[in-house]
Amino acid sequence: MLSIARKLAKKQSQVFIQKCTESDTPRLAAEVFPGDVTVEADIEYTDKPNKLTYDLYKPFDVSGSKDCFVLIHGGAFVYGTKRNDKNFGMHLARTAQIPVINVDYTLMPDADMSQIINEIFRAMNHAAKTYGFSRFHTVGDSAGATLAYLTALAARNRHVAHEVWVFEKLKGTVESAALICGAFRNDRKKWPGIYFEKEMPSKTDARRLPDFVFDLVSIGVRDPGLKVCLITCDHDLPNCRKDTLALKQALEEAGVTVPFQDAQSTTVDGVEMDCGHVFCIARPEWPVGVKSLQLIAENYCRR
Repeated sequence: MLSIARKLAKKQSQVFIQKCTESDTPRLAAEVFPGDVTVEADIEYTDKPNKLTYDLYKPFDVSGSKDCFVLIHGGAFVYGTKRNDKNFGMHLARTAQIPVINVDYTLMPDADMSQIINEIFRAMNHAAKTYGFSRFHTVGDSAGATLAYLTALAARNRHVAHEVWVFEKLKGTVESAALICGAFRNDRKKWPGIYFEKEMPSKTDARRLPDFVFDLVSIGVRDPGLKVCLITCDHDLPNCRKDTLALKQALEEAGVTVPFQDAQSTTVDGVEMDCGHVFCIARPEWPVGVKSLQLIAENYCRR
């Protein structure tokens, strides 16, 4: 029997999914993909507990790359597929001139946080074995930013990995993380944080996720070597903007250089460019979207 909190979370999820579907359907139908990027679609990387795939985007005339972006879509952990980020991922491959794998994962509440991170590790390992990638750079938007950051931290620190029940060993390294309009603080008793664990364990339960999973601002400073860039905007969701600024401040206070974009809505040639939540995913061809792509590309290769 569902608890009252989980019943409320289910209702909130249903409303959110409906709104996102109404917004994304016309956007996706109108997208025009770059013509100078190849696509290898629906590459199966696991069939346990269910079949999951990723897409591979490669810029023309690029082969043998050891570097690879790992693109993780958002959707409050309950909505979306890799299709939502395809156009952005193809633009990213073209801008950075390295391949991008765009990963599907099991959505909550069918999966918890630990399962999803393990799935992303499996996708990276499959790509490493199949294509020879060994240096990964995570990119995520909204909930995907949380997943991109936690994946990077777990890949770089075995103690973090074990605390979040990630036992898939990565065949390579994660060297950078680009976090777009992310929400890095979540209440474990409210949606969507309540879905991070399949059940609400007691404080003494060994399965209980550590507090830092619900407040990534508090753990980021433990890894000053990870190259992090942050993107937000003037019309971002209030909690996402607040969390992004808080993470930026925490990292900078720890002595970490943080490439940062705070995109501002504007009008160019009579076209209104409203920089709302995950604006660069929806509009990678806008000047502000191009700037986001350039920032991510520069972050992955900086020393």
